[in-house]
Amino acid sequence: MRARIEMELEDTPGQLLKILEPISRHGANIKNIVHQREELTPLGKVPVTVIIDVKEDHLKEIVEEIKDIGARITRVGEEEAALRAVVLLVGDIIETGIKDSIERLNSVEGAKVADLNLSIGESGEEPSARVILWAIDQERLQSAISKLKEIASEKNLLVIEPMR
Repeated sequence: MRARIEMELEDTPGQLLKILEPISRHGANIKNIVHQREELTPLGKVPVTVIIDVKEDHLKEIVEEIKDIGARITRVGEEEAALRAVVLLVGDIIETGIKDSIERLNSVEGAKVADLNLSIGESGEEPSARVILWAIDQERLQSAISKLKEIASEKNLLVIEPMR
């Protein structure tokens, strides 16, 4: 089964490695890790999400061992099937505040910016960005795309609709 474990770690060297050891020891296959070191939680810890393929009977053991290491588990569950949309933005993306745009997009419940690939462009060319949005269902994906269009309109950016 595919499982998602969300946790908070101390911001000290070696913490990520420590939580990966029980995952490996129980034969789980890591599919994705999101380690947001620059985005501390209200408790001053680093949010980490690990998505693994694991035998169902091993998941509980992994979670218990991660807790024993000192990680604060905030969520455990089966990974939702995600929908994805690729959108292009063209315009002065950096000067209009890319961080603000990403934070506003990530505020859409059930959706997030999964990837952003920025192209500065050569002299005289407009910068562009490929934004990959992920959502847990079509409604939330549409909400994220609508939010992106709203942000782009405010910041005078061109949106090229989702490419599938």
